[in-house]
Amino acid sequence: MKHTYLLILIILSTILLLSGCKTSTESEEPAPVFPMYVDDNGNDINDYVEQETHESGPDISTSTTGPSSTPGGAPGHSFIDSDDDGICDYAQDGTPTWHSPGFIDDNDNGICDFWDESHPMHSRHDGMRFHDENGNHINDYFEEEPHRSGDHDFIDEKEDGICDYAQDGSPSWHGPGFIDRNQNGMSDHWENGGRGHGGMMGGGHH
Repeated sequence: MKHTYLLILIILSTILLLSGCKTSTESEEPAPVFPMYVDDNGNDINDYVEQETHESGPDISTSTTGPSSTPGGAPGHSFIDSDDDGICDYAQDGTPTWHSPGFIDDNDNGICDFWDESHPMHSRHDGMRFHDENGNHINDYFEEEPHRSGDHDFIDEKEDGICDYAQDGSPSWHGPGFIDRNQNGMSDHWENGGRGHGGMMGGGHH
């Protein structure tokens, strides 16, 4: 009888040990960071703002809410390039127009929750943020005051009030949350293998 109890005890201990080891070695996949950046064609422009690989979220034009009053381009908007520079105009006007996988809009107001200051998700993600304290529908971090970037000064050769680096499709970070551990000037999230690199978890082009 004693040997039976001992054997049961050994078996239970082994099961618990193996179960604990499995739990300790398993790691949760890190959450993706939005908006994403990917440059498969190597031209230093985010593929999601270019015509062939344009990504603007789902088309919700049939919805009765939001899109008509959404500043900039509505979700699912077509590629528009009035200045023929190869970049969607809505990715250059400073509005909260989405260009990336990962679009979500729980309150149906036409603005991605990550960039919607009225949504709790706005302050709970690690990606680049939209902030518009002066109410002009332009991301404050793109403007001269209070321009915020981890790797460059405010430059505005176009004299349109928006930092040129926020309009050229380059991986130039604006706002809080800039991380660059290898000090190469590019956000770690947007580099290959990063949580905000489109080829990783964002699913590439749609």
